[in-house]
Formats: sequence, structure tokens, C-alpha cells
Amino acid sequence: MEPTELMRKGRYEEALKIYQDMIEKGIEDATVYNNCGVALDSLGRHREAIEYYKKALEISPDYSTGYYNLANSLVYLRKYDESLKYYEKALSLDPDLKDAYIDLANLYLMMGDLPMMRKTLRYAVEKFSNDPELIYSSALVLIDAGDYRTAKTLLEFSLKMKEDDRYWNAMGNVYFGMENYNDSLLCYDKAIEVNPNNEEAWNNKGFALFTLGNVEDAIECYKKAIEINPRYRQAWYNKAYAYHAIGKLNLAVRGYWMALKIEPIDEVAWNNLGNALYNLKRYMVSIPYFMKAVTINPNYEIAWNNIGNALDRMGIHKYSIPFHDRALAINPKFDYAWHAKGHALCALGHYEESLEYLERAIELNSEYGETWYWRGNALYNLGRYEEAIESLKKATALEPEFLQSWELLGDIYDELGYPEYAYKYYREFLKRAGDEDKNRVYLKMGKYKEILKMEDKLLRAKILYKTGNYEDLLKIEGEEKELKYLRCLALESLGKFEDALKEIEKISGDKFEREKRFINFLLGRGDFDGCDDEELCMKIGNILISRGEIAKAEKIFKKFKMKESYYFLGEIYLRKGDLKEAEKYFEISAGMGNEIAVDRIREVKKLEKVSSE
Repeated sequence: MEPTELMRKGRYEEALKIYQDMIEKGIEDATVYNNCGVALDSLGRHREAIEYYKKALEISPDYSTGYYNLANSLVYLRKYDESLKYYEKALSLDPDLKDAYIDLANLYLMMGDLPMMRKTLRYAVEKFSNDPELIYSSALVLIDAGDYRTAKTLLEFSLKMKEDDRYWNAMGNVYFGMENYNDSLLCYDKAIEVNPNNEEAWNNKGFALFTLGNVEDAIECYKKAIEINPRYRQAWYNKAYAYHAIGKLNLAVRGYWMALKIEPIDEVAWNNLGNALYNLKRYMVSIPYFMKAVTINPNYEIAWNNIGNALDRMGIHKYSIPFHDRALAINPKFDYAWHAKGHALCALGHYEESLEYLERAIELNSEYGETWYWRGNALYNLGRYEEAIESLKKATALEPEFLQSWELLGDIYDELGYPEYAYKYYREFLKRAGDEDKNRVYLKMGKYKEILKMEDKLLRAKILYKTGNYEDLLKIEGEEKELKYLRCLALESLGKFEDALKEIEKISGDKFEREKRFINFLLGRGDFDGCDDEELCMKIGNILISRGEIAKAEKIFKKFKMKESYYFLGEIYLRKGDLKEAEKYFEISAGMGNEIAVDRIREVKKLEKVSSE
């Protein structure tokens, strides 16, 4: 197949290889070098493409297409002044190079020179007034500039000359820009009716549906766009963003990654990829992606702040502050960066200083409940209880589901000796909390008797197990699988392994089978060398550490790449006295979202400091 045909079919790698083979054979042809550049541009390899265009122009200094393509590559790399020179050179050599007028107008738009953008488009539309394609392209530039009314007029003119699915798609973009989403959907559907394989119309229809809150249907539209064109970067990005919005974070990560493979110079996509990983609690893993975003755009304050946020979540507040400062230096009105630095300072115990940042954040955005919570936290630690209570009540009004505000209100009233008010706020906490959090507050309330009176036997059993009241748990009768499992765990905790095994021996299910195997291990039965059950191996490895069988434990933990296994490897190397290796594994575990590992990192650093002295 001819390389030009391969290019038309989007098979750029294959076409590139053929062109490069021709060059290696000694063919010195400007068109061949130019086509290498086009293939590389299509693969997102713009810097390499530029070298081929320059070689084409060495061979043929009057090659207008070469100047035009070189200008396009330089735009991708944000070298606007240099690209302007080459667009002008291309048009001086070929005044009928229609696409160059459109791209030159686009360049003026990116440079913020709207008068020159309009002048360029006006000249092009007058020069090629009978060309619906050029008029359509001019409308696209105006859409990007936000001039929807003029764009609409041009598109209506184009549609009178020729009905085209792309023109309908652009009209949909006009209505979308005017926030008339229902009419935009009608236009996208018209484009799809004219051409069912218009991937851009499918993508844009998806975005309109997403904007209207119909996320699942939007995702189906993005999938259709990708099915038509697997290299459609925007559809991959939009699909990822939609998955991100509904909490399907692993799918979002994959979508962002696919978009970035197609177009790596996209700071927003790198930042959002980092955000998805951050939301998966893979804080350390997220940082390189935020760093990639600021490498592309050093003035991207959101990504700078996100690096600080990741370090905050890892408990490394001292190191987060310079990144929040960098974000604020770029954008002094960035409310969340003020909040984030205030939070970090509060966590470090710098309460007075933290108030300055939190109150500035509230000046900029008074509707963020978590900022009011951290302000209340700082005031509480400064002994300013009345102000703290006022701030925390504001937090609960704005974000009732943010549990820490209710709990701290209860703690303050309890400390002040007003148990009836403390219980009031603890009860608000309990209305919203899951089982894990309820246990802690029940104990603060001294509600042990209430725990025993709870109607839900299973919940009662869970709380008794969590609080270590194993004998009371064993008094709860019932044949439910989960209840028998909890009784088994209680017997196991009391060292009654044979009784624990009898409790669940007739229950089937992966979790219960795992527990049976674990009890058999405790009883010295069975061979676990070939065990590949991650959770079971973690439990066995932990027991081996406690028994001092370090080599066996290390062998188990090195089989798995989990935050727990890395954490326990850190513990093993700490016991061995290898602080560097211990710190390495604790850092990997912390980066995967294990907050306990953060404390161990601090302890290891202290030990390293002592040993160096």
C-alpha cells in the first residue's frame, strides 16, 4: 500500500517507516521529508516533525506547504512568534493557500490579537466567498473566539450552498456556546443523520448530554466516537472525565492515559490523570503526573497546588507548603490554595498563622464548609472555644456530611462540661457515619450499654469486636454467616483456634475459606508456601513477623505489590536495621494511600538523623 494511502487511513507509523526507508536509500525529495513531518505531527511527535520540515525547506526553499506545516508544528509547541513568521512566508509564496489563512487567524486568536484575527478572516471570506468550506472554517475560529452570532451567520450561509454533517456539527457548537443545549443536540443529531460516522458530532453530543447531567448516555456517545476513530484524543479525554465525575476512577485513569498517548502535550489531561490517582488514594503515584503538567505549563497553579495536596494527604505538610506558595504566587485569588496552606499549617500546629490563610480563603469563597472546619480546628487548639463553635456550626450548615465538624463540636462541648450538647452533636455525627466511625463516637459518649441494647445484632457484634469485647460478642446468638464469622474472629482473638474453626467450618465463601486456612496455619496445619491469596498471605506474614520468622515473612511479602506488603517489608527492614530500605518500602506504601506508613517514615527519618550524629 502506498504511504499516502496509509496516511489517509490513519496508519501513520507504517507510512512514516516507508518514508524514512526512502530517505535512508538516498532519496532527497522535499515532499518525502514533508510527509515524514506530517506523520510525526499526527503521532504527537512535533519536535521531530520540525526537523523534517526544515530539511524539506533546505531542499526546496520555495516550498509553501513546508512553511505552512512547520508553522503548525511550532504552534503545537507554543512557539507563536516563530510560527507567525512561517505562516506569512507560506502565504507570500502561495496566496491561494486557504488553510493557512484559517490557521493564521487561529494563531492571532491564541496570541490574543482579535483585531488581526478578524482582519485575516474577513480577507479570506471576501477572497473565497463562493467556497463554503473556507467560510465554515472561518466560523470555527469565531466559535473559539466566542463570537457565536457571526459564526451562526457564516454557517447558515455555508449550509445554503451545501448540506454537510460538519457544518451541522459546528452549528451545534454555536448553540452549545449560547447555552442552548437542546438545540445543540438537534444539530448534532442532524450531523449524525447526514453522516453516522462523524466522530466529532458523537463526541459533541456526548458533551451536551454530560452538561445536561445525562452522564451514562454521554459515555455511550464518547464510546461511539472512539469506535469510529480510536485515535480521537478528545473523546478519550471526555470519556475519562465523565468516568471521573461518577467515581469510576480506574476507568478514568485509563481514558486519560489513552488521550495522553495520542497528544502528550496537554497539561490539563496530565493534571486530571494525577487527580484520578489522588482520588484513588495513590498520593505518591499522583505527584509525577502533576509535575508533568507544570513542566508543560509552569503557570498552571492548580497542578502546583495539587502537588501540595498530595503531600498533605501523605502527612508531609512541611514539604507541601512551598507548592501551595507557588500556586498563590501565580494566582493570589486562588481560594483553594489559601485553604490548603491553612490546613497544612494547622496540621503542623501553627494555629495563628493558619488562621490568616483560612480567613483569606473564606474572604474569597465563604461557601466551602471544610475551610470553616479547619478554622474551627485552629481556634479550638488556641483555646478560643466560642469562636471555634461558631465556625464549626457554619461548617455543618454548608457541608452536613463532613463528619469531622460534628465530632469536633461534640468534643468541644464535652471538654467544656456540657454533655447534653456534646451528645446532641455526636448524635448528628452518628446519623451520617458508617459503622467504623460510629464505634469511636459511641465510646466517646460512654454508650457501652447502648451498644449492647442495639436491635441490629450484626452491627452490635461488629462494634463489640472492634472494641475488643469478645466475651460479650460470643453471647449474641444467630445463624447468619457474618455473625458466625465474627464469633469465629472473637474465638480466634481469645486463642481458641479449634472452637473458631468449628464456628465457620460449614460456611462457604471466599472470605470464610480464607479464614479457615488461616486458622489451620495457626494450628500448624497445611503448606502455605504456594499460597497466592493476597489477603491470607498478608495475615500469615504478619504472624510470622510477630514470631520472629523474618525470612519466611519477607519471602511472602515480596510476592505481592500491595500497599500492605510494602508496609510490612518496611517493618522487616526496620527490624534488620536497614533504614534506607525500610524508608523506601514505607514511601512506596504511603504513595499507594497507606497513611499509617507516613508515621513510620517520620520515625525512620528520626532514626537516620540519630544514627548520622
